Amino acid sequence: MSKAVIHPVLVVGDLMLDEALFGCRDRVCPDAPAPVFQVNRREASLGGAARVAAVLSDLGVAVRVVGVVGSDAGGEELLGLLQQRGISTDGIVVDPIRPTTIKRSHFEGAHTRSNAKVFRVDIESGDDLSRELRAQVERFIHEARESASLVVVSDYGKGVVDTAVVSACQGEIEVLVDPSRHAPSNRYVGVDVITPNREEAIHFAGRPARDSGQLARAISDQLGVKRTVVTLDVEGAVLAGPEGVVAFPAEAVCVIDVAGAGDAFIAGMAAQRSRGDSWSNCIRFANQVAAERISKKSPGVAVELKPDLSGKISDRLVLPNHLQQWRAQGRRVILTNGCFDLLHAGHVSLLTEAARLGDVLVVGLNTDASVRELKGPNRPVRSWEDRSALLAALECVDVVVPLAERTAHELIREIHPDLYVKGGDYKRKDLVEIDLLDELKIPVHLTSVVPGASTTAIAQRLRSQA
Repeated sequence: MSKAVIHPVLVVGDLMLDEALFGCRDRVCPDAPAPVFQVNRREASLGGAARVAAVLSDLGVAVRVVGVVGSDAGGEELLGLLQQRGISTDGIVVDPIRPTTIKRSHFEGAHTRSNAKVFRVDIESGDDLSRELRAQVERFIHEARESASLVVVSDYGKGVVDTAVVSACQGEIEVLVDPSRHAPSNRYVGVDVITPNREEAIHFAGRPARDSGQLARAISDQLGVKRTVVTLDVEGAVLAGPEGVVAFPAEAVCVIDVAGAGDAFIAGMAAQRSRGDSWSNCIRFANQVAAERISKKSPGVAVELKPDLSGKISDRLVLPNHLQQWRAQGRRVILTNGCFDLLHAGHVSLLTEAARLGDVLVVGLNTDASVRELKGPNRPVRSWEDRSALLAALECVDVVVPLAERTAHELIREIHPDLYVKGGDYKRKDLVEIDLLDELKIPVHLTSVVPGASTTAIAQRLRSQA
C-alpha cells in the first residue's frame, strides 16, 4: 500500500449503506400469495460516496467526507463503518427527517453475491435538503477544501448534491465528478473531470454517438467540463480532453461482483491524481482498481442471523420470522424498551418482573444516537454494543433489538406484543405511546420501583469523582 498523501482528498456526496441479505424462499405467506424470504445472514458495507472514501482509504490516501445521513440505525451503522477505517465523520450532517439511504439486496442461496439476486429494497429520499442543512453542508465543504488536495463529488441523485454544492467544491483545486444521470446539464459546468458510464453519457450528450470517443467529446463540449472519461464496463474507458481522445482497455478479470465499480474507478483516479500523476496514468490505475473491485467478494461486516434465537442480539429485519414462530407456539410476547445505560438493580428488577409476565421478553434498546437525542450529548456512557451484550447476558432477556427512533411507536407496531412493560417511575397517562397502545388494545404493566436506582444519578456521581 502506498504511503498516505499529506493533503487529504475531500469526498462530497450521497452516503449509502449497502446491505446483502442471504437466504431462501421456503414457503408462501399465509395471508397473501407472496413468497416468504427466510434470512440467514446479513452483510453491511459502505456504498456511494462512503464507498469512494473507503476505497481511497484502502489505497493509502487520507480522506475527509462531507455528506448527510439520517437519524436512524442505518446512519449510525454507516458512521461506525467509516470510523472503523479511521475516516473522520466530523463533516457528516445528521438529518432528523430524511432516512439514511440503504440499498438492501436479497440473494438466494449460500453466502455469496455471485448467487441470484431475488430483489432489492431501496430506503431513500431524493428530496432537497432544508436550507439550514444545505448551509451546513456548504460550510463543511469550504472548511475542508482549504486543506484538500482535490475534491471528488459522488452524485447519486439523492438530494445532497446540487449546482450550489458543486460550485462550493470548486476553487483552486481540481474537482472530479461521478455524475447522476438525473442531474440537469448545468450542474457540473466547469469541473475538471466527469466520469459518466455509457448510459449516463448518452443522457448527457442528448443522443447516441457513432463511437465512445465522439460521445465523450460531445459531453465535454456541452457541459463545459475540461475532461470527460466515459467508463465502458469490459471495454475499459475513453478520455476526451486537451490530450485528445484516448482509449484505455480494461483489465481482464473474472467478474464476481460488479457493485461499486464506478465508485472504485473514480477513487482510483483521485488517489493517483492526489500524488501528482498524469491523467492518462490516473485512468490506467483506475481501471486496475475497478478490476480488482469487481473480481473479488465485496468487503462487508457479516452477521449470522440465527432463526433459532441461539443468539439473543437480533436484527429487526428478521423479527417477523421469530414472531411467527412464537405465535404458532402460542407463546406470550412481552415488550419493553429503554436506554439501559449503566445497567443497575432497577433495570434488572424491571426485566425480571417483565419476563415473569410472559414467555418471550423482547427488549428494544435505544441506539447511541437516539440516547443522545433523549439524554443529551454526554450520553450514553456505554455504547450500544456494550449495553446490548450486558442485556443479552441476563437469563430473563430473550431478544435485544435496536431502537433508533425516539419513541417505541414503530417497534410496537412491528411486534404487536401481548403486553407492554415500563418502569414504575412512569405513569400510564404520561407514556408517549399510550394512544397507540390503546388503539391496538395492548395492555400496559408498570413494574415496581427500586428506590435510588438511577443511571443519571450514577453518571453524575462518576463525573463528580473523576
